[in-house]
Amino acid sequence: MTHRPIARLRSVRWSAAGLCLALVLGVLVTPAGAPARAVAAANPATFGPFDPRIELDGHWGRDDDVAITVNSGSSLRFRFTGDRLGAWFDTASITSPAQLYVSVDRAEPVLVKVDEDHKVFVEGLDPDVAHTAEILVKDVDEYVNRWTVPLQSGVVLEKIELAPLATLIPLPTAAEHRIEFYGDSITQGVMALCPELGSDCADGTKAYPHLVGKVFGADLNQVGFGKQGIIQPGHGNVGTAAESFGWNLAGFPAAPFDPDAVVVNFGTNDAPYPSSRFTRGYLAYLRQIRAANPRTLILAIRPFNGTHSADIKAAVAATQDSRIVYVDTTGWLGADDFNGSTHPNVKGHQVAAVELTKVLQQLTGWKTTRPTVPELSPRGTADATCSDTTLRLTFDGPVQLGVQGKLRIHRAGGEVVDTIDLADRTSYQRLIGGARSDYGQPHTWTYEAVTVDGRTVSIHPHQRLAPGQVYYVTVDHGFVVGHPGITVPSLWRFRTRHDPATDGRLHVGPKGDFCSVQGAIDFVTEGHTSRIAVAPGFYRELIYVPQTKPGITIIGAGAGRTVIGYPNNNLLNGDYAMANVPIEQAYCPRRVLAHPDRFNCWRAAFGVDADDFTLTDATVQNLTPYRGSQAEAFRGNGERIVLARVRILGYQDSLRLQGKGFVTDSYVEGDVDFVWGTGGVFVQDSELKALHEGYYNQVRNSDDGSGNIFVNVRLTRGPDVPDDSVFLGRVELNRFPTSQVVFIDSAMDAHVKKQGFQITNPNDCAAAGRVRFWEYRSTDLSGRPLDTSARLACSRQLS
Repeated sequence: MTHRPIARLRSVRWSAAGLCLALVLGVLVTPAGAPARAVAAANPATFGPFDPRIELDGHWGRDDDVAITVNSGSSLRFRFTGDRLGAWFDTASITSPAQLYVSVDRAEPVLVKVDEDHKVFVEGLDPDVAHTAEILVKDVDEYVNRWTVPLQSGVVLEKIELAPLATLIPLPTAAEHRIEFYGDSITQGVMALCPELGSDCADGTKAYPHLVGKVFGADLNQVGFGKQGIIQPGHGNVGTAAESFGWNLAGFPAAPFDPDAVVVNFGTNDAPYPSSRFTRGYLAYLRQIRAANPRTLILAIRPFNGTHSADIKAAVAATQDSRIVYVDTTGWLGADDFNGSTHPNVKGHQVAAVELTKVLQQLTGWKTTRPTVPELSPRGTADATCSDTTLRLTFDGPVQLGVQGKLRIHRAGGEVVDTIDLADRTSYQRLIGGARSDYGQPHTWTYEAVTVDGRTVSIHPHQRLAPGQVYYVTVDHGFVVGHPGITVPSLWRFRTRHDPATDGRLHVGPKGDFCSVQGAIDFVTEGHTSRIAVAPGFYRELIYVPQTKPGITIIGAGAGRTVIGYPNNNLLNGDYAMANVPIEQAYCPRRVLAHPDRFNCWRAAFGVDADDFTLTDATVQNLTPYRGSQAEAFRGNGERIVLARVRILGYQDSLRLQGKGFVTDSYVEGDVDFVWGTGGVFVQDSELKALHEGYYNQVRNSDDGSGNIFVNVRLTRGPDVPDDSVFLGRVELNRFPTSQVVFIDSAMDAHVKKQGFQITNPNDCAAAGRVRFWEYRSTDLSGRPLDTSARLACSRQLS
């Protein structure tokens, strides 16, 4: 290959004289400006990324001995000796650092940003054994230049660094299949982790191409470029699908790969273009792939949102090639499988991977890699874990939970402290947050004791383990289908951390005081105030703050980075579920409305019965699917509840506040009564997004109480919500005759009903004399005054 300059050459060069002087003096001289870690170990062993003992997967360009990738999901694996692992990069031109996962000996991957030339990934390894490293490209920023050198984002790897005298060991490589994926931001894994654009929420290793490659133990090329289509060029100076095909990046041709299968997922970003033009372009692209791979199986996937599906099917038929197959993905993904309307979330990618695996098996007869020895987490007693930890078994491919079998947690001496029994329904019940009914009796919740997400089985114990103790785990044969179980106590051992000294300031996260938000809440002493900081991540847990713990503040790392979600709903823990539970255990505490509030307090993903509660900089999502059941994302049933810079995501009844509340700089989405409660709520500088036809508010304030007041809010809509289809609010007059909903200086899209508000029982303004449905200076989203002449006659325009 012709040599092409990258951003610059090696950042530090030793002269021969300098090296001789260092050897004579017996010291290592640090060049000016070199990182301090660069001299942590004298004369480290280094190896270029194209050393034959290093296995590179994905599109890697080569410039002399420097490896360059601009694709999420690319990876390298190798075995090595010594007690440390690091690497050297060229970051001179990088403005948006790529993100990596680094795992040694199948340990939990560590997130690394390539924001400086020298990185030490891990130290203190056992020097007497061989280690296996895997470095995965989590994401390369799609919005800055990643196509032409000098790059603003990408991985420019100069060398792997080991301890002095350490070396690489050849990997046993026996991949039976090769699979190549071409696509857009979905293939890249954009928004897989959370509903925000950018690298923090993107993860190519969680995207369906990467998962499918793992299932088959295949060599993998995962090529996804945000915004790219058949006609539409990609972000970051990347061209169309045809223009980028066959290239790692501009000027760096892709090496021959000879895939057994090529999977194409384009069309989503070509929605603005006419069918005739798209069909011609797609057909030409298929022929371009076929010319490069005369014998390979080519799968043309229907985009998950269906864009241009008929055109893709027509293009496949026009090839008259039996080895080019149209794959209909209709019904693969549901509404809860997306972050937003286009990008699958982690669960969605896992579902897509399972379905595509079935298709490949049917067409090829390939066998999946059967899991035998999973990664176990937490594992080891050298580093302690949280006492409220989740237990995880991570396999090489998708797995299925058995129908019977037990997982037991033992103290080091053998005593069983918790049992999850798949065949026992009581294993799916637990106490949460010290919840007590209105009768003072403990309330039992139904919860997910075991969850399966693709290749990971997560076990959620019934209670927090004792701090500062050693435990081991045993698993019955058949607990996971195809897994022989774990019977040897030494195989899965771990140690819990000691409790923090005080509950005034707590931290939640993998390295925090607790691993779960609920674990931190439970640790707070009744009557104490506490500030709980929650690290970035997705926390799948049901949250409850009892009335005996006022004054708790929970602070996330940003609404796009800290996400708390759970599929709690009316069928799981609400009125329907409580039908056969004794009222002494089921009646809601602090009921504002005696009759309708009997049991519906237990169905929220995040419930608060305490006063003076604050939540900031986080997302709360009820994971119940569309039309699944009534299900609040956040329910606040105390006084002086504050929500700032939060995202509240759900469908019916997303946000419910039952006392005085303040919401600012936030985002709430849903469809039916998705801001509701008994009022006394002030909402400002926020966005309320209607996902379907329905109602923004149902406010049930008392005769002498205030309702919901909205100031400077934007009322927006999802892509499928028609004009004139969503009410600002509704109420049943015979039940709540003084309902108050007020919009001041607020902007509304055309989906808001011209009538504005709805009254029922009776639908008669003559009976609505005390209803306070008011507006002041409402505008459209461009700031133009709205025509409110068709508003409900008993609503009022303030002046």
